[in-house]
Amino acid sequence: MEPSTIIGALARMTTIPEEEERHFLKQLFWKPVKKGQFLLHAGDFCESIFYCEEGLFRMFYENEDGSEHIKSFVTEGKLFTDYRALLTAEPAFLSIQALKDSRIAFFTKTAMETLYERHACWERFGRKLAEELFIAKSRKERELVELTAEERYRLFQKQYPDLESRIPQYQIAAFLAINPVSLSRIRGKR
Repeated sequence: MEPSTIIGALARMTTIPEEEERHFLKQLFWKPVKKGQFLLHAGDFCESIFYCEEGLFRMFYENEDGSEHIKSFVTEGKLFTDYRALLTAEPAFLSIQALKDSRIAFFTKTAMETLYERHACWERFGRKLAEELFIAKSRKERELVELTAEERYRLFQKQYPDLESRIPQYQIAAFLAINPVSLSRIRGKR
């Protein structure tokens, strides 16, 4: 496994001294994940922060009627978790599932808390991660309230330029908060 990619992702958020990099890499676990496998089910306790080294994931809510609402897709080079569940130690609302064979690195909440005590760079990393997750959540909420379905679809294409050909149409519709028939109509206008 190549640790330099996760270090690069962390380095975009803060400067990490070499000694801290070495210590962090000892806290990491690497794991292959098969297509369809879940990292987290709604109702489980979330105890880790994940990094997508290779692959594709979806983070989603499922209603009692079985309908799904996809919160986000996770592509290579991204950190992800059910942050609310991680912070509160309450059961997760989200499920996280691999959409293709993938490879992840992950570290536990306990390891993260220990890192916070070691060096200020980790506190900065934690703050920057929380800021990124908050901004993404705020943007998604605004898009759902203020943009039309067609505008959300165009934004999806811009944000995830190569994803449309990799996932089923019903999952794109679930992400856009529309039904697949509406998405077909929007795509037909092109």
